[in-house]
Amino acid sequence: MVHSAATREILDLFKNLLREHGFQKFDRDQNTDDDTLMRFLAAKQFDLQAAFRQFEFFQKWRRQHQIRHFYEELDVEAYELTRQMYPQWIGRRDRDGHPIYVFPVKYLTRKKLDEYLEQISAAPKPASHEKSPVPAFELHFHALYENLLQFVLPLASELPRPDQSRPVSSSTHIVDISGVSLRQWWSIRKYLQLGSTLATAHYPETLGRVFVVGAPAFFKSVWEVVSQWFDPGTRAKISISSSSEAKSALLHHIDASDLPREYGGNLDWKWQDQPNLDPAARALVDELYHKTDRGEVFHKGPVIFQGGCIRLLGSVSGESRRNAFCQL
Repeated sequence: MVHSAATREILDLFKNLLREHGFQKFDRDQNTDDDTLMRFLAAKQFDLQAAFRQFEFFQKWRRQHQIRHFYEELDVEAYELTRQMYPQWIGRRDRDGHPIYVFPVKYLTRKKLDEYLEQISAAPKPASHEKSPVPAFELHFHALYENLLQFVLPLASELPRPDQSRPVSSSTHIVDISGVSLRQWWSIRKYLQLGSTLATAHYPETLGRVFVVGAPAFFKSVWEVVSQWFDPGTRAKISISSSSEAKSALLHHIDASDLPREYGGNLDWKWQDQPNLDPAARALVDELYHKTDRGEVFHKGPVIFQGGCIRLLGSVSGESRRNAFCQL
């Protein structure tokens, strides 16, 4: 990664501070790589002590609750169940190379949310987390971020983009609020707010542009409440458009070939589909597809992309899944 002299200097100061508190290894596997450290610094306006407090909390909490181990051992079907409740990566990137996630809020009804919470609480857990004090849905929420940090962003960082001097560290989101009633908003607001709070505390600066599309007339009053969930920096990244304005707003940042048809593009991708990878990404991780009677299917569940290697993780029917494919 290329940094300015000033940025390099403050990054070095941050590393020295971390060394004083026992951090000795700086790499992505430990979530101590330069890009991660820069995210925490940026989130705190490069205040070393404030960034350190948040980073130390993040690291201690992860170790205490064995988040990486949970990601590697969780049940594949439980992971898929959770994936269907949150923004989903469509397998494509915007013009700057950031992975695109889509979230049509209308599908998140109170009934579906209650059913999910019941199902995920009863889903198989790794033996290490049978008695975890962290609710099952929170553990699975963190597993989705593990997928972002350990698969999606590393893969995007290997692909062509305008600025290849630094890794891709954030994602672009399309949040579709068309067809959402005020009553539905009210019934799921605490769930959405908790997700925002967890993401801000543990995964700062992973959210890039956010396109809120399909805004109904009443959304202005809702936004007055929702906007308080975010810090000023995040609020500045969010743009809101009506259904009639959405297409032009999205196509300004996303090529039509990488935008789902529902939003004015040409991409065949619908909500709940697995990622539809572009040719460049497909060339790097082609092994993630397997042939079935229904054609090629993208492997479900947790996966890591590192050093040109794909590692399929998780558990299937109680048995650990450990397949690795490497580019020679």
